[in-house]
Amino acid sequence: MELKTATRTRAEQLGWPVELIERIERSPLKDAVVANIAMMKIPRERVSGFIDLVERDPERMSGLTFNFIRTRSERGVRAVPGPNGLGTPDINIGTYGQVPDHWPYENDTPLGAHPSPDNYAPGSYYIFDKSEIWADGVDQLYEQAIRERWVPATDLDWADGLKELPEEIERAVCQLATIYSGHGLTEQKIIAKWLEPISYGFHDVMLFLGTQIYDAGHKVEALRKRALANGGGLGQSSLGALYRAWYGSLKFTEMMVGLDIVYKSYELTLFESYRDFAKTDVEGKMFDLMARDSRRHLEYGKRHLLWYTQHHPRGLENVRFWLGKAENLLGIELRHSHVEREALVILFADGMERLSAGVERLGKLREKQLMDYVAVLDGVGIDRLPHVNPGLAKLAQDPLMM
Repeated sequence: MELKTATRTRAEQLGWPVELIERIERSPLKDAVVANIAMMKIPRERVSGFIDLVERDPERMSGLTFNFIRTRSERGVRAVPGPNGLGTPDINIGTYGQVPDHWPYENDTPLGAHPSPDNYAPGSYYIFDKSEIWADGVDQLYEQAIRERWVPATDLDWADGLKELPEEIERAVCQLATIYSGHGLTEQKIIAKWLEPISYGFHDVMLFLGTQIYDAGHKVEALRKRALANGGGLGQSSLGALYRAWYGSLKFTEMMVGLDIVYKSYELTLFESYRDFAKTDVEGKMFDLMARDSRRHLEYGKRHLLWYTQHHPRGLENVRFWLGKAENLLGIELRHSHVEREALVILFADGMERLSAGVERLGKLREKQLMDYVAVLDGVGIDRLPHVNPGLAKLAQDPLMM
């Protein structure tokens, strides 16, 4: 075999002596293999050692191609750690941080890599458009989620943070724990269902969604533990009308509108307000931690909604339709799930003796939930107040309406 001129030139530039080049030409290696070795800038001593291996076992060793170095990917990248270590935003640099508007590959090719034409097996993905999935800064939200992770078993003071409560209050706390642990379990399942169709190039989104699945999991864990740690027990399950907005979604963004916008806004307001009527230290801290998680989920929902409405040709029209659907189902859940509202009334009233005061505070909560939700949409350029579901609006005036 005689090396091609280009391969020989590379070899000479690397300082390979004439004797080594002649030895290579006498070996069973092909020019393409030698060219690949030269592309890796292997010094002559190591090349000579490789030729020794080829001469000892020509049948096997000559089958090596080193074709993996023939990539179009950007090389020479040196990511620099930030103040919190080497985070995902720190490696999203150069071409590795450029997410295309349409992902071109149907297989598992990672962002920044290129598929081999001889090794291409299409996957089950069908979300290829960036507008359907993306949110600016989603890599930062992932890093934030990792830094803020918490463990219900050890971050809550189960030994000394609980105290004996009146029976009706303990039952009310357990009822809320039952409802929102159920919401968390459903949240886990529905998000996990959407991971498979998301194209490999949008891995930052999938990383973040993985943290939301985990957050929902320890919400289930923490709330079930609270229900079973203080002499109480689980209560009645939720109505479940709310879940139809999630399970019935035909598009990822539709599901996110129902879950991470409409529902999360209401959940966050409740969790943030819980500190005002928490009966034990465990509940106070637990709801603070769950609120921090919900705030991050809502932030992804807002950023994705903004991206979608700005980049999808029918973004705003689709979102308005999905908002109406999700609001309607949330309104049905809140109006007909009497177990939640009655538990809240007892907690607000601090017992059975001042129920009218509890109803009044529930009304204020519903009003705040509504206005916080409207403010979320105001923040992404959607004026929702004139079009908000009448059922949600009426709950702010009469929290006991059916």
